[in-house]
Amino acid sequence: MKAIVYFGLLISIISCTALENKQTEAKPDTVLVKAPTIAEERENPSKKPIATYMVPIDDGMGNANNWKFAVNIYETSKTFEYKVQIQYKELRATEKISIPNFGIIPVVSIKPGKSNLDCIIGFEDKQGLFKDYIQVNVKNEQLKFKKINSYAVVKYSTPIK
Repeated sequence: MKAIVYFGLLISIISCTALENKQTEAKPDTVLVKAPTIAEERENPSKKPIATYMVPIDDGMGNANNWKFAVNIYETSKTFEYKVQIQYKELRATEKISIPNFGIIPVVSIKPGKSNLDCIIGFEDKQGLFKDYIQVNVKNEQLKFKKINSYAVVKYSTPIK
């Protein structure tokens, strides 16, 4: 009887140590891929606008007032942040916009909207497609600055089997 008990203990000890060895030898089933990083700070932001949209406004006096509807986008010291200066006649406004980090250097541009006093600020995605982001227009002699789309960057991983 003692032989059977000793034999059972011996088998359980051997199986436990074999299990521990297998667990330490197991390789992780996920692979970490490090995305290329873009610096959060811009070393030399341009003093000139990187994108411009401008339409002259008739003042009835041969444009003596130099009225215009203009949107200028400037780089800031932060790579994914831009300053937007807007002008309509004598109204002036400044806004800041943030572009999502898609792992590429942002390319921000302006395209015309549905009317002369309307334009769309956007950026290019990884495929080079223009993504509408902010609409700037004039309604009832007032400047409007409206976010028309939202974008987010999501990071996830899938286990490899």
